[in-house]
Amino acid sequence: MPGIPTIAGALLALVAGATAAQPPYSPGGWPTLHYDAGNRRAVPTSVLDNQYTTWSALPGASVLTSPVTSPDGEVLYVATGRAPGHANLQALSLDGELLWQSEPWQDADTGVDACAILSSPIVDTEGDIYLGDCNQLFAFKPNGALKWVIDLPPPTPHDWRAAGKHPVNALTTAAFTTGGHIVGVTNFGDVTVVDRTTGKQLNLPFRLPSVPSPYADTYSMPDSLLGGGLMDANFREWAWQVIFAGNMRSANTPAVARSGRVLVVGSSDRPGIGALFGLDIDHSVTPYIVRVAFATDIGIGSGSSPALSPDEKQVYVSDEAGWLYAIDSSLGNIVWKVETAAAAGAAAVGPDGRVYALQVYPAPAIIAVSDAGEVLWESDTAPLLADMPRSRLLGEPIVVANGNPTVTADALLVPVILGYRIGFLGFNVAVRSTLAALDLQTGKAIKGLVDLVDDSSGITAVLPGGTLVNSLGGLQTSAASPISPVMNVILPGDSHMLPPTGGIQVSTPRHR
Repeated sequence: MPGIPTIAGALLALVAGATAAQPPYSPGGWPTLHYDAGNRRAVPTSVLDNQYTTWSALPGASVLTSPVTSPDGEVLYVATGRAPGHANLQALSLDGELLWQSEPWQDADTGVDACAILSSPIVDTEGDIYLGDCNQLFAFKPNGALKWVIDLPPPTPHDWRAAGKHPVNALTTAAFTTGGHIVGVTNFGDVTVVDRTTGKQLNLPFRLPSVPSPYADTYSMPDSLLGGGLMDANFREWAWQVIFAGNMRSANTPAVARSGRVLVVGSSDRPGIGALFGLDIDHSVTPYIVRVAFATDIGIGSGSSPALSPDEKQVYVSDEAGWLYAIDSSLGNIVWKVETAAAAGAAAVGPDGRVYALQVYPAPAIIAVSDAGEVLWESDTAPLLADMPRSRLLGEPIVVANGNPTVTADALLVPVILGYRIGFLGFNVAVRSTLAALDLQTGKAIKGLVDLVDDSSGITAVLPGGTLVNSLGGLQTSAASPISPVMNVILPGDSHMLPPTGGIQVSTPRHR
């Protein structure tokens, strides 16, 4: 049930609304995981008429979050999760040159560790970069010099020990407040507000009033998942639980409204279900105080980053049961909910208010819903299979979406794999990976915009000039890799399973 806003919380929201400001994100194209403070992933850039030249980098390292850009849009910052002795923050030029990288990590105190794999950097208007790992928050200057590093709130004795002796209470991507500070919510629900100039924590300790979600065991983690050095093996179970929001209170990126309100999905104070929290930061006292304006229960699961409508009156979240919710961002009331096959991932929101949610196979890849809760369409990706042969042993080819959608001026982009289903094993075998462009009005696939060398498992960043940046997570390809010797014999024609490669792929319009 929605929580009842406190009088203090309501007054704070009104005061904040009267002095609305924009968080200080870099204007350089793609400064945070979901593009903007509202987590909408909608850009005013056209892509359909471009012809692309592609390059890839960082092979052998899984990239599960979106690379972000410098203020001039010419530098990409990429987070990885490799083992000790490797750097887990890299700066690359748009031509693929490695410009600098963070210090190779050794332990919990030295360097950016493997938890960075699920935390996109964020970039401010000065070009400084902020990134969290298992237990620390780092700030870097544009040239790679360390600006500051601070400890995140430590796990308590009752929290899950996610990686043995290594302390883990990570941020799943931080955000900027309208006051210009950094705000983050850790895996175990600790809300921290940090001065981005000095690294000083500004708020009293505050933990979300919730109980940890159950251990996520609906899907068993394949032994081969992200193996072969794609990420540090000691943190794979933690990453699997973050993906499915298991064993923790929060596993997603906050949204920040222009009013200053922070919106985050976590677990409820009732066991086994999720909740959307509206949080207000009281700046009138020192240290700041974080207050709960509302806590609205949703269904099972808490892995959905909230996305705000263009007018910010509604916030959209989904749960593991497939319900897509529109919640009043001021009072926390559920405005409507629609039953879908949506995954508990972040929806995209177009400038016209349409909501686009990723669905779980065998449902159509994307569902589009109006801001009033009317289902407008489900995607038709059959045109992408026109040149895919039927297999005598495996049947018809399939399309499986494996990344959150991005809205552009002329298409909806979603990474998909094309391949075959092995029902008795529960595997989707990928023989191609492509970035599908869907018609915004009908959901029908227009074309594969670019082919990818691995499955994306992430978000497509679209830069102002039309450059496309894809993370290559390799979740599906690494999970299925042990059966490749057999599958490569029985796949039809000259088809072969895609090997897991990791890294990023950048596709640049040829006119650039």
